[in-house]
Amino acid sequence: MSEFKPELGFEDCWSQPRSARTLKSPGGAQVGKASGRTALGDKSGAEVARGRRGEADKAQAISGSDKARLARVVKGAPEVMVKVSKPARVDKHGNPIKVSRGTEALRVSEHLAYISRNGKIEIENDRGETFNGSREVASVFREWLEKHDDARAVGYASDRTRITTSIMFSMPGSVNAEAVKDAVRVLAEQEFQGRHDYVMALHTDTHHPHVHLTLRTVGDDGVKLRFGKPDLQHLRDTFAEKLRQRGIEAESTPRHARGATRRGEATPVYKIRQRGGKPLVDARKTRELKRDLEDNGGRLPQKPWDDALVARRSRVMTTYGNAVRILSQSQDPEDRQLAEATRKFSARLTDVTTQRGQMALTLDIESRGRGAGRRKGAEAYRSQERDQERGVEARGKRKDRGPER
Repeated sequence: MSEFKPELGFEDCWSQPRSARTLKSPGGAQVGKASGRTALGDKSGAEVARGRRGEADKAQAISGSDKARLARVVKGAPEVMVKVSKPARVDKHGNPIKVSRGTEALRVSEHLAYISRNGKIEIENDRGETFNGSREVASVFREWLEKHDDARAVGYASDRTRITTSIMFSMPGSVNAEAVKDAVRVLAEQEFQGRHDYVMALHTDTHHPHVHLTLRTVGDDGVKLRFGKPDLQHLRDTFAEKLRQRGIEAESTPRHARGATRRGEATPVYKIRQRGGKPLVDARKTRELKRDLEDNGGRLPQKPWDDALVARRSRVMTTYGNAVRILSQSQDPEDRQLAEATRKFSARLTDVTTQRGQMALTLDIESRGRGAGRRKGAEAYRSQERDQERGVEARGKRKDRGPER
């Protein structure tokens, strides 16, 4: 009799399909664009999902890699951050910036000066060369501008093509900064070397050490960098893997696997809040939310993504529940401990409040507070009037009785 035990898959928790339009496979060859068909022939997405659920219910084992990742997730291992920076669309005066060769040249020059702190921080390129000082950094800018003009000449780029694409890699907490830089260096060599020129710079002057990786958008083969969500998740997974290889505990799970329903703020918005300002996006979202509430009798209308969020949370909970079932039946005491930790972890994944929902709740609380304040003020005013009336009446009675002796 075969001892094969079907393994539980974690596709609904942390595995995502990769678009692979721009990144390279581990072997170094570029991966082709996905065809859009499902992995199981011509079956529909619903049929594939039902098939996965049926297989999960019958699963009797968990792979070593999934078990190790599950242990890191329930333990709360630090999550890596990988963010692609989007160039500003308006200048500091609020005027729209028209993308052109001139505006791009200015932006790239300022960006290279920023990541090198005007030449005070060493930057390193894809050939392993290092550059110190503003003059050496300027030589990188001139080389890239010439290559961009060459790409425009052969039709690989246009006047509206961004010259560079910037990615920031960061880790929370106090970690070895050089290890973070080395992890990004190896990742960049694996994913971009030989196709895209790039430079990197390590910043340690903030609470968290982070690395800026800036790449030429147009590759030597004419292919432009485009990052979809699967590509970013692949970079996060790779970054976390390189950090673990260097003794740094790190994880890269998607938000839904950790019970997080709200995405992080954009960097410009975050920086405005840090300075004590109020981002314009807050006012726009509040206006839209109030309009939705007014149009629906004070109730927040259900959006399609709200239903998708609940459905995905249900699939995540089902997967964790199956993991608990399998691990609790193991003879290994460590597996049973992991089962209990997973049970406690998944029990906390009940909140499916979106950002819109949280904003609506805040508006409701503020409205009630204002209403209570108005009622309290009105009552105080009426009380003051009553006291004044009593005072007038008392003075009148004393006057009628004549002067007191």
